[in-house]
Amino acid sequence: MTARQVLVVDDEVGIRELLRDILQDEGYQVKLAENAAEAREYRQQTRPDVVLLDIWMPDCDGITLLKEWGAGGMLTMPVVMMSGHGTIDTAVEATRIGAFDFLEKPIALQKLLIPMHYMFFIMTKTN
Repeated sequence: MTARQVLVVDDEVGIRELLRDILQDEGYQVKLAENAAEAREYRQQTRPDVVLLDIWMPDCDGITLLKEWGAGGMLTMPVVMMSGHGTIDTAVEATRIGAFDFLEKPIALQKLLIPMHYMFFIMTKTN
């Protein structure tokens, strides 16, 4: 079985590396992007199984990127939005646009792993 591929998009290097380490320990293959431009470029080349996407980034916010992917037909994978400054309204907007889930930072281990395992469980049942 091929390792499931996760793209982590966050401008904070510590968060990217922490999420990478946790997810790799769980058997996921992890790619990192430090901003929306890198995430766009990566998504043009490949389709990750799941994207963890920060909302507040300096070049482009995650909601805008989520909308771009949706409008361009590239929102073909579950996206989990992340924010340390998010509100209920932001979470509702993200899920309305197409996000699978919304996680508040700091992200607790179980709050990360439960939706990850659930998404991949759903994918195996629908494929």
